[in-house]
Amino acid sequence: MRNMRVWVVGSIWEQPARQRRPDETTLFPGLFAQECFNDSNKFYCQLNTKTPYRFVANYNDSQLHYPGCTEKKIWMMIRHGTRFPGKKHIKKMKTILSELKNKIIENFNKNNSELSVDTVERLTEWRRSFNKDDDKNLALEGEHELVDLAERMQARFPKLLPEDYSKDVYKFKYTNTQRAEKSAKSFALGLFGQNQSMSIGFPEAENKDPILRFYKRCDRWKIEVDENPETYKEKNSLIQSQILGKVLDNVSKRVGFKVNYEEVYYLYMICAFETAWDATKNSSWCDLLSLDDVKVLEYVEDLELYWVDGYGHELTYKQACPALRDMFTFFDSSEKALATAYFSHSGTVLKLLSILGVAKDDKPLTFQSYSSHLNSRKWKSSLIDAFASNIAFVLYDCEKQGSSILLLHQEREVQIPGCSSKSLCPVSQMKDIFPDTEQECRFNALCSV
Repeated sequence: MRNMRVWVVGSIWEQPARQRRPDETTLFPGLFAQECFNDSNKFYCQLNTKTPYRFVANYNDSQLHYPGCTEKKIWMMIRHGTRFPGKKHIKKMKTILSELKNKIIENFNKNNSELSVDTVERLTEWRRSFNKDDDKNLALEGEHELVDLAERMQARFPKLLPEDYSKDVYKFKYTNTQRAEKSAKSFALGLFGQNQSMSIGFPEAENKDPILRFYKRCDRWKIEVDENPETYKEKNSLIQSQILGKVLDNVSKRVGFKVNYEEVYYLYMICAFETAWDATKNSSWCDLLSLDDVKVLEYVEDLELYWVDGYGHELTYKQACPALRDMFTFFDSSEKALATAYFSHSGTVLKLLSILGVAKDDKPLTFQSYSSHLNSRKWKSSLIDAFASNIAFVLYDCEKQGSSILLLHQEREVQIPGCSSKSLCPVSQMKDIFPDTEQECRFNALCSV
């Protein structure tokens, strides 16, 4: 009876048994058969970091077997699930979207709009489903994402993720945020069911956690990258270009009045959030954007993420070495623990992917590379950094090659860049490629100003 829950408004903790996500294809026929890793040419596959995990998840939860190898431990870094906007954006969205809605209705009534009657009717009925108190809190969909992720991972690795909780077997930790904490507890619900999960004692969250949010401690990165205007020049170049201007013209023509970038940005944001929050319907705001418009807006955001959190600056991803060291230390330890599960944020996941060399394009993402990268790039936040994105390392003991590591991203096997093996990489080779000691991971020296 592990999956029995009772519906309570705003919570998954006591909910009735619900069908797993693949059964929701009745809501969007073909949706999961055409999920974004197989066919990303859909609007809901261009929602950048606001993409719900149901469009990215790997629903094949069969156990993984490698001949002559036995799984020994698992280490996971998991982004929190679908959340609400931050307070700053909530305030802006309240004003901008209300004004847009009124103008759209007014211009439609004057026959100055290309929008359909159905779209305008749905916008007329639209009401904000969030307020300032929701400030980045986990949404109900986010809870579902983590429960479902836990169930699939447990199905793949039943020996490493047993259904009976033991503090000696499991190591959990989350950042000092509501969304990470609730994600961790939802993940535990998926593993252990209601009774056990409610009694787990999680360690106290640290402010600026050195493993889960290392970049909050890197003063040099804050100054040289995060707060440096030069970091955003590629994004700003695209915003000021004719490419983005065409998007503004397209939206202006549809609604019947001139719109600016800020208005379209929040239109795109509410489209993404409302798509994430509700698996049963599309946001009416999405109807104001074409697929081509959404692709451009996604690329604008990807340019920022690439230069702030990704491959744009060596310092950005080198500072992720404490997380890798923690993984190596856990695997080397003789302690009884089988599983480490950390619950963190987009900035952590992207930097960790970058230090690993995952989702790296042959050429840097720039404004100038727009034409070649728009429809063909590895650094696509909608796929690599959706809500509830996850990275997992699985340690195996192999008869022929000894201790080896499997890398999973979004629940899919990924070849470790630089490793000669296509599946399991020998630990010795991994340690040659990546920093695993204090001497190789000199975080304080790297980040001091």
